[in-house]
Amino acid sequence: MLRVAAILLSFLALVLPAGTANSQTYPSKPVRIIVPFPAGGLADVLTRGLAQELSKAWGQQVISENRPGANTIIAAEATAKSPPDGYTMLMANDPTLSSNQYLYSKLPYDPVKDFAPVINIIAVPSVLVANASLPAGTLRELINLAKQKPGEITYGTFGPGSKTHIDTEGYSALAGIKLTHVPYKGIAEVVPALLAGQINIALAGVQPVLVHLRSGKLKAIAMATMKRSPVLPEVPTFSEAGIPNFESRSWFGLVVPVGTPRPTIDRIANDVRRIASNKEFQDKFVTGVGLEPFILMPDQYAEMLKADREIYAARVKNINVKLD
Repeated sequence: MLRVAAILLSFLALVLPAGTANSQTYPSKPVRIIVPFPAGGLADVLTRGLAQELSKAWGQQVISENRPGANTIIAAEATAKSPPDGYTMLMANDPTLSSNQYLYSKLPYDPVKDFAPVINIIAVPSVLVANASLPAGTLRELINLAKQKPGEITYGTFGPGSKTHIDTEGYSALAGIKLTHVPYKGIAEVVPALLAGQINIALAGVQPVLVHLRSGKLKAIAMATMKRSPVLPEVPTFSEAGIPNFESRSWFGLVVPVGTPRPTIDRIANDVRRIASNKEFQDKFVTGVGLEPFILMPDQYAEMLKADREIYAARVKNINVKLD
């Protein structure tokens, strides 16, 4: 009997994937999450909160490492070239894995082949906002005004090829209107320009404009989401306002280098889901700051990425922009 048991154990050691054994001891050393954005932004704050909770759960230090620049390319390349062992993760978003491949002739990473999806965590809903003096308070009024004055209505973005640029041109094409693009470096420049009347409208995340919407200095035209926001329940969606099936939302989720053992991926995904689903965590890092829970496990995340890439392939083709 002992001899049979020994043979069986030897056989199992040969046939069981190495990842199974690795996942049972993971993590056995510090883990890092690379963030493609500067400190202090939404992604950074979310990642630091998650890293703190994972450190408690795993008994290992989880480090949030900022590597901003080049439309998330620097961070993505660093992650793609890391060992596929679960000890380096990327807090990815839509430029990293969806739109960059259509905006650049050549990337130092392959968004499809170099990464394995782990878990998507949040969505950043977008709202179309306008300067309070614009003589249009609804999407239909805005479209009519734009048709009466082609090219006279200006919109601010985070730069050529940014999500706000791609998506604004997306709904403009659907509505059959012509707007004038005014690029800025980011939301920190777009909001003051809106408040000063230097531009008329902009797509923006809810959180950076919420205080100005509530004060009346800006007005919300439409939510670029499939359903109304609990933060702005009075604001209709694009679909309700006359442009069906238009959506503009960013998302943030964790990916690892391809080749990372699936049991390790599942371990990370399950632990992150437990943390991200906690009400206290959501109040502090998600719903409490105008974001939405958008938790997708590995296979669901992969399906979402496939659909997201198809959307951006069409939208980038529509604006005919290259960033290199």
